[in-house]
Amino acid sequence: MRKFLVFLLVMLTAVSLVAQTEYYVQDVSGGTKGGTLFLQTTSGPRTYNYAWSQESSTSDITAFFMESLMQTTNRGQWADIGLAKEYWFEENEMGGTSYYFRLREGVKWSDGTPFTVEDVMFSWENIWSIAEMTANGNDGYKTTNGNLPTARLVDSNTIAFDYPEVFRNGFNYIGGAMQIYPKHVFQDRVKDADGNPDPEKFAQTWTLDQIDQIVALGAFIPTSYQEGVRIVLERNPNFWHVDKDGVQLPYLDRVEYAIIPDLNTGRLRFEAGQADLIAPTPENFPSLRAQADEKGWDTIIGGPVNSSQFIAFNFNAADPVKRQWFRDVNFRMAVAYAFDRDSVIDNIYQGLGEAMYGPRSRSSAYYNAEIEKIGIRYSLIQARRTLQAGGYTWQGGKLHDSNGNKVTFTLITNAGNNVREEIGNVLVDSLNRLGMEVIFRPVQFNALVADLYTDKWDSLILGLTGGDDPGFGTNTWTLDGGLHFWNWSPERYDWVAEQNDYYVSDAERRIDEILRVSQSIIDPDELQKLWDEWQMLIVENQILIHTVSQNYLIVYNNKLNFANPAPNPLAGVLWRPAGISKAQ
Repeated sequence: MRKFLVFLLVMLTAVSLVAQTEYYVQDVSGGTKGGTLFLQTTSGPRTYNYAWSQESSTSDITAFFMESLMQTTNRGQWADIGLAKEYWFEENEMGGTSYYFRLREGVKWSDGTPFTVEDVMFSWENIWSIAEMTANGNDGYKTTNGNLPTARLVDSNTIAFDYPEVFRNGFNYIGGAMQIYPKHVFQDRVKDADGNPDPEKFAQTWTLDQIDQIVALGAFIPTSYQEGVRIVLERNPNFWHVDKDGVQLPYLDRVEYAIIPDLNTGRLRFEAGQADLIAPTPENFPSLRAQADEKGWDTIIGGPVNSSQFIAFNFNAADPVKRQWFRDVNFRMAVAYAFDRDSVIDNIYQGLGEAMYGPRSRSSAYYNAEIEKIGIRYSLIQARRTLQAGGYTWQGGKLHDSNGNKVTFTLITNAGNNVREEIGNVLVDSLNRLGMEVIFRPVQFNALVADLYTDKWDSLILGLTGGDDPGFGTNTWTLDGGLHFWNWSPERYDWVAEQNDYYVSDAERRIDEILRVSQSIIDPDELQKLWDEWQMLIVENQILIHTVSQNYLIVYNNKLNFANPAPNPLAGVLWRPAGISKAQ
């Protein structure tokens, strides 16, 4: 009888421990349990160690099994509770900002080990705060003055990060970008025998051949990988989300990525029922939509993706005459008027795109709609007037500057990118009609990237992607940024200094100031005023000439139910994958 009572006490204790788990309640219900979600990718992961990933083929997989303290909203913003059930910030005694995170209790790693505040402290002190321990360094966690926060344990379930100055990106980086590692797995993999950081040892943990060693907090865990064939992920039995009815998530049993050689193969597999969804090109979307009823598909035409192809001019081109053209706002504005966005949207995007006039699309939470009133629409007449205002004239139909120099330059883009090549063709045709002699030359992508860091190029068509928050673009928009390629700083490259002709406009100086000041602005209304000004300065000066953006396009098996009822390009249909279900 005594043994039975002991057994009963143990069982009741176990039930009590389970009941203490503070689950996150996803806004889904009634999903069918079980099934496999079949996806496709053109390349597999290179590692399972997120800190050492630099390609989306890796981060797409790690997103299923790694977690951070906060979660994104369906607009891609780090603003929702996650592993942290509460978060807040306050001014500290140093005059800086302290960020607090109180963790939900009862959460377990996939191997059953309790998740604790010690895992968070370990991840910060041994990985994310040390530049050489990650592929991309730790600059994102630093203030404008280069300071990192100090982490401290407030109590057994709360951690604080204290910055010595005001820093607004704490929730974005500490709450969002900082993925949490299991201390019990990695505590012997981050330091050498002398107790110093050991990047090599850390990078060699959770490599592709160590798939059986992964311990997760996310909804799905990689369980098998065949290089060039497929990667399979299976549900985490200890996942800490439930639906509105209290059913533990994820609904799905498995996620399976087939690794395909190209997008054409991907379309054929989707049409054959071997994949559950596809993000088609605008060229392919109409024919897929025409088959939707017959094949049992649904389609999504969302807002524009938050990236744009842009035209850039080299303010530090080797030829000093060209430098003066490219730095002239009248010249750049005329080029902007001369670009026929509608032609590209109709011919390349099949009408499934939108004009972009600045660095954010209307899908962005930070979009400034006022830029549309500036009216940079296609008009060769307005382009001519703008050139005349800048002192340009025509001689024998050819455009000359105020010093009599004929306007001729080279335009490059990466060969094989159909959209960029069409943008180039449309632009060159218009500029030729304005009397400019433009040599359009698509080149191999690596060659283009190599030229970016020199004075060899005149103009180019390219695109950049990144987070929605403009603050993530510091590397691009600050004067000494590592991607400020159209006007490199002489502090970064000696060849710019050797030209002895470095020039920065008032607009660029103000943009640089905005990016730096924004790091210490926490009030959202005040911050939005800065981002509105930032966008307006770029548009009014056409520092980069933004062109078009494709609509977010998805065709999918209508047996799928997504957790996101209105998929936004910044979050996608795979947002909150635990809440995705599939009718059997």
